[in-house]
Amino acid sequence: MGEKVIPSLTVPIPLRYSHPMKEKLQFVRLPILLFVLFFVGNLALGAMLGVNKSSYDLSKRLFSMVILQVHVALLWGAVGRRYRGYGIGGSIAAVVLAVAASQILIFAATAFSYIAGVHTFFNFGEALNQPGVDVAFAAAMVSRTITFIVNCVIGVVLGAIGWALGGLIPASATGSPTGMREVAAR
Repeated sequence: MGEKVIPSLTVPIPLRYSHPMKEKLQFVRLPILLFVLFFVGNLALGAMLGVNKSSYDLSKRLFSMVILQVHVALLWGAVGRRYRGYGIGGSIAAVVLAVAASQILIFAATAFSYIAGVHTFFNFGEALNQPGVDVAFAAAMVSRTITFIVNCVIGVVLGAIGWALGGLIPASATGSPTGMREVAAR
């Protein structure tokens, strides 16, 4: 009863997530799964049809990982803003994590293809932007390193554009500003 309450000028600000990177990794599980499925699709088509120009073109129409990266960057940037409440930096971070996962798969598959001595779509000249040429291992890895960096930078730009477009997504099916968890609970 005799306790005296002294008002404080500082207001504790609760952190939304105690592990923001872990939360972003959980958020991009679906895009990463899609990248893995497209990766396996590329490997399967190459194994079934052989590695040549026509089968490579078919695999890119069906399982282009780079085109999927563009779609993921635009959509996940927007979804991160609307349904996760990410700022532009959070949306970009989530997108770059997903794009980097895809690029790691491509980079590792290229290295493995050369080391194992097998022909795959990942060490095919067309895939390395040198059509009709057998590309040396070192040149291929330099090419993959450059595209890794460039695609992550493109992911940053597209993630920011996606974040900007996120304002166009309705907050919920009912029009109220509730999140997806509340909508799903109904």
